[in-house]
Amino acid sequence: MSTRPRSLGGTRPLPTTVLVARREVRMRLRSRVFVGGTIVMTVLVVVGIAAASLLGGKTNLARVGFSGESQALEPTFSASATALGASIVVSDIADVAAGQAQVTAGTLDVLVTGSATAPTAVAKTAVASNIESALSLAAEAARLSDAGLSPEAIASAMALVPVHLLQPPSPRDNENVFASMGLGILLWIALGIYGSQVAQGVVEEKATRIMEILLATIQPSRLLAGKVIGIGLVGLLQLTIVGAAALIAVHVTNVASIPALAVSSILGDIFWFLLGFLLYATAYSAVASLVSRQEEVQGAIAPIAIFQIVGYLLMYATLANPTSPLVIVCSLLPPFAPIVMAVRMASSDVPSWQVGLAVALTTASIVGLTWMAGRVYANAAPRIGTRVRFMDAFRGPRP
Repeated sequence: MSTRPRSLGGTRPLPTTVLVARREVRMRLRSRVFVGGTIVMTVLVVVGIAAASLLGGKTNLARVGFSGESQALEPTFSASATALGASIVVSDIADVAAGQAQVTAGTLDVLVTGSATAPTAVAKTAVASNIESALSLAAEAARLSDAGLSPEAIASAMALVPVHLLQPPSPRDNENVFASMGLGILLWIALGIYGSQVAQGVVEEKATRIMEILLATIQPSRLLAGKVIGIGLVGLLQLTIVGAAALIAVHVTNVASIPALAVSSILGDIFWFLLGFLLYATAYSAVASLVSRQEEVQGAIAPIAIFQIVGYLLMYATLANPTSPLVIVCSLLPPFAPIVMAVRMASSDVPSWQVGLAVALTTASIVGLTWMAGRVYANAAPRIGTRVRFMDAFRGPRP
């Protein structure tokens, strides 16, 4: 009986790997786990961005009220606060007691009382440094005016010292920290989730002996590659849906300006996700084939998960100093490159040769892991029950 794979409608056979990948995609897209997980992740991301927008709006805006003679400071204070980068709302307070009640209730951040030359600021806990500086400048201008100086002389005397930076920080350095951190966390979560799905799928097929039937007609490496590719495509689709929802939410709420989200950068992030998934999913599938029960999966993949945790921790070192020797070396090593190199590329300019070397090393590791995992996969599949030692599965059955 022929076991040659065939296409659905034509006479030309499809590659075995494509058939296995298509089977995985169809099964997982129809599952409630995929639909429910996608909805939950999308809702959480959108709600988180909306909450960040609301909280950010509340904390960035300072409400300052002026009472009595201090109201003469309002024009100078507003100009100075704007120059110092403060976002303010100024209002007149008729009664000092009412103003203090507003400060206590939290509807007013700062209440200014007293005269224009000797004002007093009242706050609930503390006064922001830029608000305090703007108030001091306004009071100083009032004192100079009271001393008889002309407005031109006051403006000249209180002119801020210009600062020229030889190496000014670029918008990419200042604004991409949020994008880089979000990218690193997303990659870490995605690699863990979809890698675990590969491991659980392997154990499920082994426990039900479906794996033995498949291996009788399909080469182990092709079966493994098809499973990894299929689950990877499903994961990529889920991430695309969640990422699109996040971009829309960011655009609507204006919670952040992220220049890293250019087309080339997004394609680079997808590329590193695919490389990282192929690397970890292949390793997960190899160690998962050593066990026969679902409750043993987490213990089997724990040694590999440690590398992902280390990569996650290195992300923060990368954000702090993307050019440190430790970060550069770790971004080239295959276990950490999918996260560390992706974060480096999003937060700073990385030399092309370092990116190329990291890609080459990771790709070579994927090829080697695929061969090794296929061997372990085939030798460990028929052994049901007790856990198989890795070296026994790698060597194969003894004669």
